[in-house]
Amino acid sequence: MTQDDSTVYAMVSRQHIAAVNWIMEGYEHIALVSTVNSEKGIIKLICTPDTRVEALEILENLPFSLDVLEKVTEE
Repeated sequence: MTQDDSTVYAMVSRQHIAAVNWIMEGYEHIALVSTVNSEKGIIKLICTPDTRVEALEILENLPFSLDVLEKVTEE
């Protein structure tokens, strides 16, 4: 499966995966968080085209480092 316009992939420290999930849950209806590869810290946020920009803004303002990935192929 490849990335579409409403999915955001990111890499975060393994210790912060749960925190990203909790934070996004607090913003109800912005995105669902799923772990793609827990060892590498790769997560995906499943958004709608309308909420993608808002989800990216939240990710940019997290109190820890997170890299938004351009493309990820899930295995």
